[in-house]
Amino acid sequence: MSKSGIVFDIKKYSIHDGPGTRTTVHLKGCPLACWWCHNPESQSVTPSVLFRGERCIGCGACVKSCPNGAISVLDGGLATDDGLCGGCGKCCEVCPPEARELCGVRYSVDELMKRLNKDEIFFRDGGGVTFSGGEPFMQPEFLFEALDACGAAGYHRAVDTCGFVSRSVIVDSVKRADLYLYDLKHMDPDKHKEYTGVDNVVILENLRAISEAGAKINIRVPFMPGLNSDDENIRALGAFVRPLKGITGVNILPYHTVAKGKHDRWHMEYRLNDLLPPTENQTRRAARILEDYGLKVHIGG
Repeated sequence: MSKSGIVFDIKKYSIHDGPGTRTTVHLKGCPLACWWCHNPESQSVTPSVLFRGERCIGCGACVKSCPNGAISVLDGGLATDDGLCGGCGKCCEVCPPEARELCGVRYSVDELMKRLNKDEIFFRDGGGVTFSGGEPFMQPEFLFEALDACGAAGYHRAVDTCGFVSRSVIVDSVKRADLYLYDLKHMDPDKHKEYTGVDNVVILENLRAISEAGAKINIRVPFMPGLNSDDENIRALGAFVRPLKGITGVNILPYHTVAKGKHDRWHMEYRLNDLLPPTENQTRRAARILEDYGLKVHIGG
């Protein structure tokens, strides 16, 4: 039997996650908790249910459907015991106003390949499959088998990663991946830990390791004014990346405010309410600094 994993989204016709037209498979789970996270619903590796109370009509269908008794009537409304919720999604299936939404569905590799094979025409014309997250290396066995299956089918394979993973695991993936989209969020370990929850020592060591192992790597820099946009940080990034082998380019990804809506939707704290997107001058200045290090720079995805 093929391995199984938790997938929270499959995006077709993606043009910002590697070369050509791609399908991006988002795996659940991430070891980081970035302040600007665009997929906060992905941070937990287990399936989770979003409840929109403003849509609920109080019909009680969800209460009856839950096999674990996790939903109950409380003070005239509905309450969910997260400790009892198994993330099966049965309550979502029976909810008439769609007040409940399941994030995370278990797929076997065979099931996933059946979905991906429907987009084969795009993969044969310069596109491919990108595994993202969350952090795809949170589910390494499923990821590896899926990469192998895509390779056997002749599909170009990209892995979008934060790099915070066991070195042996990420180095072992080099023979399975055609391209890495590798995030560098901050070069200062203390600031990296402040903004993401972990320092960057393992991340930088792993970047060197896959470079030495022959990987093709596209560096991705989420660009946030006042957090990592200063010249000192950008120069440190350029100096670190310049001597590495296999670097295909650097993408500067300007901060935008879409993440706030997602945090609100999932009832999660958002810490950048007052942060504005960078100006064109700020972004172009960062690009020029990196170009001075001989790097090929692109602004945007």
